Amino acid sequence: MKRFVGLLCLIIIANILVSCQSSMEEGKIQQLFDLGYGKSDSSIDISVQNKNSVDICLKKGIFHLLSQEEAKILRISSYGQTLAMWYDPKRGSAPLVLEDVQMSDFSSGKDLGRFAIQVSFEDPGHIASDSRQMLYVSDAEIVRRFDSDGRELPFLGQEGIGGIRFPVITSLDVLSNDDIAVSCSSESGKAVYFYDRNGTFLHVLKWDGQHMPIPVSIAENHPNTGGSSIIASLESFLPCFLNGRRVVMLKINYYYEISDPSSGVTISIEPVGGWIIETDASNGALLNSFPLQSSLEDLGIDQQMIAAQSNGIFCVRWRDKGLSGEVFRFNQQGKINGKLDFQVPDADASLIDMVVGDDGNLYMLTQLSTELKMYTWRILTLR
Repeated sequence: MKRFVGLLCLIIIANILVSCQSSMEEGKIQQLFDLGYGKSDSSIDISVQNKNSVDICLKKGIFHLLSQEEAKILRISSYGQTLAMWYDPKRGSAPLVLEDVQMSDFSSGKDLGRFAIQVSFEDPGHIASDSRQMLYVSDAEIVRRFDSDGRELPFLGQEGIGGIRFPVITSLDVLSNDDIAVSCSSESGKAVYFYDRNGTFLHVLKWDGQHMPIPVSIAENHPNTGGSSIIASLESFLPCFLNGRRVVMLKINYYYEISDPSSGVTISIEPVGGWIIETDASNGALLNSFPLQSSLEDLGIDQQMIAAQSNGIFCVRWRDKGLSGEVFRFNQQGKINGKLDFQVPDADASLIDMVVGDDGNLYMLTQLSTELKMYTWRILTLR
């Protein structure tokens, strides 16, 4: 009997160790690929002295990288192979390995393979891609569209295909159902324009940024009395498609302002907490809200929302030293169901851009003195 109990204990311990090892493996960093510095089809023209802005999107294992200053887009596989390039020859870029194709080649019906195509860009700023590897590029207040073969299609404006120019475009998003969301900013406020995958206009959500929703629990615990009031600061917003509905997720930080009733002078401003607010994309109605808390002491104000998907709302909290921090995945009820503790191993690395892929993994492009490195981490599911 004692031998049986001892054997059973060893089996249990072994299973625990295997489980722990599996969990550790899931959270390990992996270097996917690296890129050189330059203007070719396997590099990006970026330097410490003149750091270009780079925007990244990822769908179904295929990356698109936009180098804004050189007006060049690379399509790269998860193995680091450059599959296509859109480039403006006036900015100096040129293909070395890819076949340089012309618009007339699209009508020939032949397989273009790994191609490079010349495009005259004005001011490219943001990119997004859908499940078909169709590419969207914001360029001087319009959204240009390229199909998976590289062919340019009619552009998107406010009313849809061929519409008038947008206000300043701040981001592009393709939702999980392939709807397109164009986020804009103007003096009158912010707006998100929604289109279906064919470019047909659906609706627009606008708000002035001054009248933000306040959760009931905050209003009850901090009543506006004696000159005191709640300040709602919109930090960021992300359009997404959840439960068959287009929504916009807001990250709002709340503060309690205490003022002198007689003079109206602010005495102090105390942080209340950071919240995720889910709103209906068609009319702005509040659907759900929860505080960003990873512990009882965490107010959530220092958490940055980086992605909103059907599998969760992802937030990052940075550490002061190096490229390191924590990523939390919250469900729509505010419960943490995924977590990642990450650190880039290169002490002198700086962040270029980061994205949460449609696979739920974190991807980070970092800059070193001699190359760019793409890292990825699997966000560990909590049970």
